[in-house]
Amino acid sequence: MNKYILIAFFWTNTIWAMPLEINQDHSKLLFDIDYMTLTTVQGQFKKYSGTFNLSTSENEISDVKIAIVSDSVDTNEPKRDFHLKGHEFFLVSTYPTIEFTSQAATSILKDKKFKINGTLTLRGVKKEVTLDGLYKGKMIDPWKKENYFFELEGKINRQDFGMKWNKELDTGGYLVGDEVRLKISIQAQPAGSKTAFSTHMIPSTKGIVERDQLKKGKIKKLSTSTDPNDHNN
Repeated sequence: MNKYILIAFFWTNTIWAMPLEINQDHSKLLFDIDYMTLTTVQGQFKKYSGTFNLSTSENEISDVKIAIVSDSVDTNEPKRDFHLKGHEFFLVSTYPTIEFTSQAATSILKDKKFKINGTLTLRGVKKEVTLDGLYKGKMIDPWKKENYFFELEGKINRQDFGMKWNKELDTGGYLVGDEVRLKISIQAQPAGSKTAFSTHMIPSTKGIVERDQLKKGKIKKLSTSTDPNDHNN
């Protein structure tokens, strides 16, 4: 085979990996844990970043790297969050970051499901964790940018990471469960191509159209804004 034909063959048949980054504005890192054996407490981490590669044929994920700011834990109760950030739980002053790194590439099956095996580093302890994933698909947003959507679930035992604090209940059992259930929703975009966040900035929105008309002198004032400063012209 002619070497140029051979090069062309490999070029057209190579599966390229597309670097993606998590869009924090439209993603969620959620968890829940049993409380007093009869109910649960839900929480989330509000600050994080992450990157991974997706094959151009959208059937393989690799090089997953996620960094979570442990101080961003939020359970909708400041006193509980204060406790969680202390030495009995996340110890954020010593371990400001929680990290997850995948161990190998994983295939997305025909039913769009996949598993990611990786290493979770929490409070300086490294443990293998498996996340069950679902690739929900690709969409183009109103700004003509690509978006890829995923859901993942998993679980860990908090005691494996040195979080042993608890209280025994008079009726039996413990105040806090050991199993922490993880539920993650991800919107990812090509690296360096994040869509600016705003629920009101869709190009066809009346307020955006009017601002453009105002700038061009086609109208004298805005009719859509609730900000008095927008009506000074």
